Amino acid sequence: MENKNMSSSPLRASAPPREKTVWPVKRLGDVCLLISGQHIDSKDYNTDLRGVGYLTGPSDFGDLFPVVSKWTEHPKVLAHRGDILITVKGSGVGKINMLDVPEVAISRQLMAVRVTGAEPRFIFSLLSSAFDHFQDASTGAAIPGLSRDQVLGLKFSLPPLPEQERIVGILDEAFDGIAKAKALAEANLQNARALFQSHLQSVFSKKGEGWVEKPLSALCYIKHGYAFEGEYFASKGDYVLLTPGNFYESGGYRDRGEKQKYFTGPIPQDYILHEGDLLVAMTEQAAGLLGSPIIVPSSDRFLHNQRLGLIVAKEGIPWVNEFFFHVFNTAKVRRDIHVSASGVKVRHTSPTKIGEVMVSVPTSVSEQKRIVAQLDAISEETQRLESLYQKKLNALDELKKSLLHQAFSGNL
Repeated sequence: MENKNMSSSPLRASAPPREKTVWPVKRLGDVCLLISGQHIDSKDYNTDLRGVGYLTGPSDFGDLFPVVSKWTEHPKVLAHRGDILITVKGSGVGKINMLDVPEVAISRQLMAVRVTGAEPRFIFSLLSSAFDHFQDASTGAAIPGLSRDQVLGLKFSLPPLPEQERIVGILDEAFDGIAKAKALAEANLQNARALFQSHLQSVFSKKGEGWVEKPLSALCYIKHGYAFEGEYFASKGDYVLLTPGNFYESGGYRDRGEKQKYFTGPIPQDYILHEGDLLVAMTEQAAGLLGSPIIVPSSDRFLHNQRLGLIVAKEGIPWVNEFFFHVFNTAKVRRDIHVSASGVKVRHTSPTKIGEVMVSVPTSVSEQKRIVAQLDAISEETQRLESLYQKKLNALDELKKSLLHQAFSGNL
């Protein structure tokens, strides 16, 4: 759906121009009660639906309503159907959701906004528009948080009840269209990503003459990284200290921006990486990361850190790093690496375990390069499509923000 269609609701298109009215300024505390959450000991959690559902934070928020995954027989603070939950502690400060169940217990990470003097859906839309405000207002470096006064002190213009209902109706209609357009764009985005994976799997499933199947240990060495001293970690520097966080789950180098780690201490020369080096993540810092590969972007800039394996071809083995980058991205290799790894909460692997993984590869360097060129061309096209659909999603998010801004500035 094009943005121009989204921004022209049939209701607004047919309505005569409205004269802007000045509405009284209120605080959230004038029309709402705020109920703080409380701690419940994890030993009181259960999963067999006994007692009352317990929401610990925004991780329990679904697309429309919260999803209860924990229950307790010892509820303390209860929120009720129609209450608006707002995250007041942690990285999700300002995220909201509306309850659609009779009652739940809530943690200290949440507060329940109970509307007493306005249309609840109007206040819900108001709080949706205030996410950036709450993010900016939160305090605390390690764990950002909002106080009761910061939430209750939110100022806004409150129109009469009929006007609140009119605004909610317009927003509901517009947001329904935006949601459908986003669902289509997200489906197209996933299809674009699946297109490359389909071609990748096809290449390694068809194979052909001149292909061999061997364990990786017969083809390459996998070298452990160095345990760089933490006292020299810095937020700026000449050398980037690579971590699993620099790996995309789908493979490739990720620039961590402000979260990037640098190293300013003495560096063993053998652990300074070169452009084109191939590394693989040996710790699953995030779901799907284990076995993810990267090609080092430039020389004398990146350091080979622990938990990362440097892949080096054995002498006489036909080997193109860019080709084996794709080998590590195949579903079979990723699955085999994950299955052989150890650990419950965070899975780890080792050079020995990776070396046991069987791979099928052509024995010709020219064939490896041909496959790389083919996959790179497909990857470039899928990335173009991904960029296009991501821009559409971003535009729809901006349209939603714009509509909320207009609604609460009296211009809708």
